[in-house]
Order: sequence, then structure tokens, then C-alpha cells
Amino acid sequence: MRLASAAVLLCVVVAFATGCGNSAEKVTLGDIEQAAFKTEGVGTARVEFTGEVTFNHDHAQRFAFKGHGLTDFRTESAKFNAVYTFPNALQEAIKQQFGGPWKANFLVDGREGIVLYMRLPYLDGQLPGGKTWLKADLVEIGKRYGLDLDRLKETRRSDPGLMLAYLKSAVGVRKVGTDLVRREVATHYSTIVDAETIVEETPKDQQRAMRKYLDLMGIKTYPVDLWVDRDGVVRKVGVKLEYKLPTGEYVQMKLSEEYYDFGVEANIEPPPAKRVLDVTPRSKSDDHAPRRLNS
Repeated sequence: MRLASAAVLLCVVVAFATGCGNSAEKVTLGDIEQAAFKTEGVGTARVEFTGEVTFNHDHAQRFAFKGHGLTDFRTESAKFNAVYTFPNALQEAIKQQFGGPWKANFLVDGREGIVLYMRLPYLDGQLPGGKTWLKADLVEIGKRYGLDLDRLKETRRSDPGLMLAYLKSAVGVRKVGTDLVRREVATHYSTIVDAETIVEETPKDQQRAMRKYLDLMGIKTYPVDLWVDRDGVVRKVGVKLEYKLPTGEYVQMKLSEEYYDFGVEANIEPPPAKRVLDVTPRSKSDDHAPRRLNS
């Protein structure tokens, strides 16, 4: 379960670092791609999210999560808190052991690479050297799959519209209707994203590795819903992913994010190096290489 949860967490984090009607009017990507530029242009926002993860179609192996935080589109960084809800028996055991629900704090530093910091309050006092945060270098982890996440970030920076370019698929983008998102009128768009589209939007030297990774996870297509307000800014994103882990477990994940309070002050800095334990898995050749911890 720990391995499966780590893989799910990686998907959730990457999702952060990358944000009712009955009509079925078809639109082109050009009708909404400017939302990517405008959303990044506001700089920062608060985010509230909910989601759930189910393993092997088994309700007894389902857990839900919700939380809130800040995101900085300029540095591709974010920090957020999450609370998890597990099946009844496990939830009760967690309550008895820790006095309440299972909680976690996360920080994604996108200024140099993509670095994830995670604090689990129940581990306070149990990590060596007074450490309170765990660190995972997602760029290093990506290399294990032949992916250079730095290269993917470079491409995204050079084309802000790429955030929504993944919505261009064989079935196109549909205008579903309009909804209220935090009392703001927003246009609801929907599509089914084809994994091959993601490969095609990847730098050519990364396409083979990206295709291999998506094949390994068993990801072929997935639905995406997007809500854009009257100012052309993304207000809500909904994603549903279904994939298989290398261990053979089947995973279904639903994630919904709402953005608000645009332009809010966001000072997203990594925790002090002396409080951080680096748990990034590395190849043998890197075992003795010095690693720099942001302070």
C-alpha cells in the first residue's frame, strides 16, 4: 500500500505543478487556449481541492482527500495541506493512534527542477537528526523512467498555452454549458484526452520515454473538465485517471481543483535544509554524489 500511495501522490503533485448545462456545442482549442496565458498572467492563486483514489475496484481500498493551499504560476511552485479519509476500520485505527485524521503538508519547489517536500505530523520526533520534512527530487525519479522533467518544463515555459494544449484530442473540445464556480459564472468545457497527444506535445527527444512511461502505467485516454470565467481565467479543473502500477495494482483517481483569490501574496519557500531528510531513490552511481538542499 505504501508503494501504491507514493505513486498516487506523485500523480497528484505533478497535477498541481503543471489547475450545469446540457448543450454540446463543439469548440476549437483556440477558443480556450488563451485561458492558459491569462491564468499564468495573474501570477498566484489560492487553491482548494478534493479527490479520491480506489485500488483494484475495491471500495475497502478507497481513500479520499481534501485540502487547500497556494500556487505560484510564475515559479511553478505550490504549498498545500491535505486531510485523508480512509475506510472505516482504518480510519478508526488512525484516530486511536494519532488522535485525529491522517494529515500531511506538502510543498512543491519548481524554481530549480521539481522538488517535493512532505511533512507528516505523526513522524515528528521519529526522523533522525531532528528532521521534520521528507524531500523527493521528482526530476531524479523521472530519470528512472527515462524522462527529463526539466526538458518538459522548458517546453511549457516557452509555450504557456501548452497547459491547455493537452485538451486537443481526436474527439475535440466540447462546450458543455455554464456553471457557478464560487459564485462566478464560468464556461464548462469537456474533452477526452488521448495519451498520444501528450506524447506529441513532448519534446522530440523525450517522446519515446514518455510513450514508454504512459504504456507502463496503462494510460490511454482520460477525461478532463475545465471551467473558464468571463475574464478568460481558469477557475476549476477536473481530471479522472485510470492506470496500473508496476506492482500490478489497478488505480482509479479523481481530482478536482478550484482556483480563487488571484494575485494573493504567496511566499513559497522550501523548509530549512537542517529540517529536511532527502529520501530520493538514486542509482548506484549517484550514491556518493553530493546533493544540495535548498535552504
